[in-house]
Amino acid sequence: MPVFIIQGSTDLQVSVNDAKLLSASKPDSKYILIENMNHVLKESDTDVQKNMATYTNPELPLKTGLTDEIVFFIKTVK
Repeated sequence: MPVFIIQGSTDLQVSVNDAKLLSASKPDSKYILIENMNHVLKESDTDVQKNMATYTNPELPLKTGLTDEIVFFIKTVK
């Protein structure tokens, strides 16, 4: 089964290292790191309070480029 691991660089819940370890456990997985994306898939910097504020703001869009990456993965799965 194809596995796509998407990690945000500002994720407060799952570290970049954890995502890399997960990817290493399934060498044929696809792993991408999206800069300045947090756990709820939104744009965020490293300021914890600003990051947490994105969790409760439904007006914020998904991080730019995320949807394109997902669509590309789906189209390339065989």
